[in-house]
Amino acid sequence: MHLVPVPDSGSAPGTDRVWGRSTVVPALVLSNGRPGLAVTRGLGELGVPVVVLSWDDRDLASVSRYAVETVRLPVPRSGDPAFVDALLGLADRFAGGVLIPTSDDAMLEVARGKAELSAFFRVDGPDWEVARRSLDRLWTYQAAGAAGIPVPDTVMPSGRADLGSIGRAVGYPCLVKPRESHLYSAHFRRTLTVVRSEQELLAAYDAATDAGLDVLVQELIPGPDEQGVHYDAYRSGARVAAEFTARTLRLAPSRFGVQRAVVSADVPAVVEAGRAINETLGVQGFSRTEFAFDARDGRYKLLQVDGRHHRASLLPIRAGLNFPWISYREQVFGELPRWRNARTGLYWLDEMADLAHSATRAGRAGRGVWELSRAWRGPRVFAVYDRHDLRPFARLAVRAPRRARGSFFDVEQANA
Repeated sequence: MHLVPVPDSGSAPGTDRVWGRSTVVPALVLSNGRPGLAVTRGLGELGVPVVVLSWDDRDLASVSRYAVETVRLPVPRSGDPAFVDALLGLADRFAGGVLIPTSDDAMLEVARGKAELSAFFRVDGPDWEVARRSLDRLWTYQAAGAAGIPVPDTVMPSGRADLGSIGRAVGYPCLVKPRESHLYSAHFRRTLTVVRSEQELLAAYDAATDAGLDVLVQELIPGPDEQGVHYDAYRSGARVAAEFTARTLRLAPSRFGVQRAVVSADVPAVVEAGRAINETLGVQGFSRTEFAFDARDGRYKLLQVDGRHHRASLLPIRAGLNFPWISYREQVFGELPRWRNARTGLYWLDEMADLAHSATRAGRAGRGVWELSRAWRGPRVFAVYDRHDLRPFARLAVRAPRRARGSFFDVEQANA
């Protein structure tokens, strides 16, 4: 692939056409799931040459029509320099490209090596301290509390002897949640553990401790999947250049899984808190902040902050806020878009997950067929299926029968 030198940050702003520029700058998308596919499509459809960098044989973005090339990387692992070294080894070919991590592991390793990588690439990802803090739920909750943002009651056990009193204080059922969810997901193939007694709490704590992981004990906010809301934003300096809110409709599995059906909606109640926690954490660029509504006190409570693109990132793209393009424009051309409101009432469906879980009693959670089908009948975008880009869906469909026999958990859950 031949690349022309990139413009400097003082280049004059242009139009929304990439190929009309005097230069062509590749986007280097670090992908192992749906977030990478969303970013690849969001940029590739506008003419940005996308090079997919992946370590997963099942990666969907790797077979997208918008991937001009796919490069194999080592698995990103904490403390292993092989991942960053492999990226640095691509500098001769892709110097000046925009490096975009779309998983927690990749984001952390890129942040760890950002000083070295920035000498050759435009890094679209947080600095090390911001990445570390945003992935540490204890630090995030403490920062939120200091900023006056409601959070669920959460306790960090200092040892096994504390668990009995913590469980009684928080109340059962409650949640055992990791401080760093990507590590917990990789080990246990789930993002948290629901415990209903002191015995279950002790067992979950012992399992995490044996794996070398720190966990929190958190109250369970009662309510259906629909209580979830996420706030997406792009920050540049002190300016919020774009923001977007959406409501969760269904999770896979219900109550404690990843999003399988979402609808774009105006949720002004979370905007101020979303802005505040991003400012407190020092987030720059794109982030997603997740909240849950607590009917007991009528407040939205912060669950987590992700400094990267997520599995439903195609929803804001199709709703008129293409966050990957906003970031690319700032990284390459030093320009930000004019403020734009996103379309509301647009549904996003993880098609395979929704079909599989809606076929079970637990997945329906008391919903009737008419309610379950509303997202399928309305204006919608699918996580994977796109008639203009069929190969990712074909790859997914080949895996569907095998996955249907299992728990439906795969690597994308860690990259939700």
